[in-house]
Amino acid sequence: MQRTTTMTSETITADDLAADRIEQLRAVAGLFGFFARCLEEEADANLINLIRGALRQPLAASGLIFDDEFYNVPTESLVETLAEEYTGLFVAPGCVSPYASVVETGCLFKEPADRAVAAYHLAGWDYRHRLSGEFPDHIGTMLGFYATLAQAEAESLTGGDISAADDSKARREEFLLHQLAEWGPGWCHRAAKAALHPFYRSILQMVEQALWSELEQLVDRRQLRTLAELNEREPKRLDYDADFRKASGL
Repeated sequence: MQRTTTMTSETITADDLAADRIEQLRAVAGLFGFFARCLEEEADANLINLIRGALRQPLAASGLIFDDEFYNVPTESLVETLAEEYTGLFVAPGCVSPYASVVETGCLFKEPADRAVAAYHLAGWDYRHRLSGEFPDHIGTMLGFYATLAQAEAESLTGGDISAADDSKARREEFLLHQLAEWGPGWCHRAAKAALHPFYRSILQMVEQALWSELEQLVDRRQLRTLAELNEREPKRLDYDADFRKASGL
C-alpha cells in the first residue's frame, strides 16, 4: 500500500512538471509571437485594439504596461502616429536597421540571411516575403520563428511525442544561440534608445529583457558576459569611397 502511494505521488509530480513546462512554452510562444507582430510590420487598428482589450492583462502580467495616452487616444490617430514612428525607426535612411545582415556586415541579404533560411528549412518551414525589401533575417521574422519552435515543442509534449519535442527544443536553442544571441539584445537596446514613442520603446525594452532571460537558461555567466560584450558592438559600417559616390550618383 505504501509503495503504491509513493508511485502515484511520483507520477503526479512528473505530470505536474510536464504541464508546467507546456504552459511555460506556450507563454514563450505567445510573447515572442507578439514581439514578432509588433516589429515585422506597422501596428494597425486590429493590433492596437487587441492590446487594449484581450491582451491588456496578459501583457501587464508580463511587465508590459503602456501609459494612459495609449489607451485613450483615438485609434485612427494612434495608428498614424505609430506608422510614422515605425518608418523612422526601422525603414527610413539612417534607421536602426532590423536585419542581422546589416548589423553584422553592413549590407542587406548576406550570410546571416542565408543562415536564417537554412534554419527555417531545417524545421520544415519556407520563407516567402510579401513585399519587396523583405528579407529572412529581419529581427521580427526571427523572433516569430523562435515562437513557432516553442509552440511546436509544446504541442509535441502535449501529444506525448518526446522525440519531436526534443528536436524542436534543440532547434530553438541553437537558433537563439547562433543567430540571435550575438546581436539581438544589443539591437533592441539601440532601437529603444532611438524610439520617440513610448509604445515602441516599451516593446523593444521588453524584447531585450526576454532575450536575455531565455539566454540565461542556456549559458553560464562567463558566456553571458561574452555575449554582453558582443551586443555592445556598433553595427558594421562599410567605408565607401567619396569619389565613387559622386561618380555613381549615390
